[in-house]
Amino acid sequence: MTTAVTAPAARPTVSGGPPPRPGTLTALFFSALEKFDKPDALLVKRGGVYEAVSHQEIETRVRHAALGLRTLGVKRNDRVAILAENRPEWAIADYACLTSGVTDVPIYPTLPADQIAYVLKDSGAVAIFVSTREQVAKIAEVRSELPALAHVISFDEAGVAADMTMADLEHRGAAAETPASLSDYRHIAESVEPDDLATLIYTSGTTGPSK
Repeated sequence: MTTAVTAPAARPTVSGGPPPRPGTLTALFFSALEKFDKPDALLVKRGGVYEAVSHQEIETRVRHAALGLRTLGVKRNDRVAILAENRPEWAIADYACLTSGVTDVPIYPTLPADQIAYVLKDSGAVAIFVSTREQVAKIAEVRSELPALAHVISFDEAGVAADMTMADLEHRGAAAETPASLSDYRHIAESVEPDDLATLIYTSGTTGPSK
């Protein structure tokens, strides 16, 4: 009896050079601005009517918000929280942090004040973006417990616990815009590395302190 033996299949030849270098969220942001440049990058409903927000407006507002954070002393590797529902300002605050090399800390807007305080303490947030008067009130309730929290920025209106509005922050950034500050801003944004920490996301805390 003769036994037939099948030779193992040859392994395919792999070619194409080394894998591409990992990208960053900041590079993706600038690439999207340049590639699409749409008049309706975002849509927001105001007074029952949807209004378009263009890529150009987003880029300008992100840049001004980022420069505004710098005027407040917020620097690379700091932590900045975002306590807000889904809205254009959420994205603008997020990209302002990312392009500044700042780690943002999104917080569930349904959390009560004590759990928000825990996240802010644990993350060491030096500033927070908040959306509505209701969210500002939560921060007012616990701000005395948060010595590291230097700045509260409200999307809608300033008040007892909000130091300024988002519009105020962007105005500060616009006023600080110079060729040198723009060059420095872009340098920081483009020097962000793939291994840099972009976002700290905590659990909802339904079974105990957020983790």
